[in-house]
Amino acid sequence: MPRHPDRQLERLSQPAAAALIAASGTAVVATGSVEQHGGHLPLGTDTFAAASIAERVAARLDPLRPATLGAVLVDVCGGLGMAGAQRIVVVNWHEGNSPALRVAADEAQRSHRVQVVIAESHVITHTLFPDEMEFTHAGSMETAAVLAYDAALVKLEQATEPSERAAGEAAHGLFRRPDVYPVLRDFHQIAVTGWYGQPDRATAGRAEQIAEAVADHVVARAREIWAALPGGAA
Repeated sequence: MPRHPDRQLERLSQPAAAALIAASGTAVVATGSVEQHGGHLPLGTDTFAAASIAERVAARLDPLRPATLGAVLVDVCGGLGMAGAQRIVVVNWHEGNSPALRVAADEAQRSHRVQVVIAESHVITHTLFPDEMEFTHAGSMETAAVLAYDAALVKLEQATEPSERAAGEAAHGLFRRPDVYPVLRDFHQIAVTGWYGQPDRATAGRAEQIAEAVADHVVARAREIWAALPGGAA
């Protein structure tokens, strides 16, 4: 559930939202996906994971607020730019979004004179905690992400049979190659059951700690970028 509702645009009045944007000149946009994550996680896992990290990032970059990407990033950035935001942090939790986000961010920057920083929060989570947060699908990392958003959405007792992990990792690796790679059509190409991993390794208490650490990392990196790029000082 929202931990920082005072930073969410959809919960604020227009004067309150305008005051927040005018004070910081920065906005945070969360992007995820709606797709299957086995029987133990909701279809909105990626969206909830992104929202969980985004609202923490917004609270640290006070006074900011996250918005949920519902249509086209370019239009969202344009609206935020007109409201006074010059810097926009996109917090993403879905590998399939990344190419489109980069294209949209480029267009938004050229069309609306905003500076966009993209944070791949799923990558950050695994990088910071590689032993705990496995880069699978519906495993410990994504289960922890949903626990950090709303623990009531996780139902481990309803988990369906996972695909074999070694086979899933091998197939996943093909699509994650940085040079020559296939384009994923459906996740069942990777795991015949639709998911693989160890969701039972995630706990609510640890999930909260990890989400906080990921948000800290996003903020630190964003501030480094703003300080280094012309016109991007926080």
